[in-house]
Amino acid sequence: MRLFLAATALWGMTGVANATSIVAIKSGDDIYLGADSKVLIEKDVPISQCKITRMSDIFIIFSGMPSISAANFNAYEIAEASFAGKGTIAERVSAFDKAVQGKLQAAFERLRSTDPNHFSRWYTPDVANRIALQLLVAGAEKNGTVLTMLEYRIITPQNAPVELKGIRQEITTRKESNQPKILFLGMQDAINDLLKKKDFFSDFDEVRNINEWIMAEAAAEPSKVSGPVDILRISPKKTEWIQHKEQCPEVGDKPAKGSSHKTVQKKK
Repeated sequence: MRLFLAATALWGMTGVANATSIVAIKSGDDIYLGADSKVLIEKDVPISQCKITRMSDIFIIFSGMPSISAANFNAYEIAEASFAGKGTIAERVSAFDKAVQGKLQAAFERLRSTDPNHFSRWYTPDVANRIALQLLVAGAEKNGTVLTMLEYRIITPQNAPVELKGIRQEITTRKESNQPKILFLGMQDAINDLLKKKDFFSDFDEVRNINEWIMAEAAAEPSKVSGPVDILRISPKKTEWIQHKEQCPEVGDKPAKGSSHKTVQKKK
């Protein structure tokens, strides 16, 4: 994922065709997470799911392949163990990164060896778009909110043993800044087209823009992206749903007891 500065926003670009559309905005010390609802499981069967997951006091969203059942790999289980531990959000992100990368690499190598047709869905000529997994991590701490993106790219040729490159980005803004920073994960061709046609930044509205951007993808790729759109707002003193489905996690003081995603295998 590349990040570049526009007139009023920083946004991430990736052309990888995941069956998902995710938007994260950091505006001052507020974070907005938005995600569509469509998940493709075995044999590309679509289901509706809340993609914003609570792990202890942290909220995460995966894009890519968080579960490979044939390789006994489940990133949600690794995340539960990592984020339930003590330490700052940054320290727990580091713990997840350390725990997941080797297992993810081994899982994709097994996929390459046993199901090359499936593996080829991740293989593109441009290594920047050869993304195995992305993760957004967001939460609030004593000194403010934290938004981090982890990305794992396949950097080896298609006929060679899989090696991954991990990329970590801390998305920071000044607390009183009126210049939001924006990340797009998953599908975004329709969003890119819309950004060329319409000014979203002179009168910037996080909720309106997230809805319009994700639903543009849903209109363009209804077999891969669909509403409703879930939006979570994280501020230093309060976390709240702006809009959400019933199966989305509670955001009160009581910690979540685990992920509802353990058995779901997302398809490319």
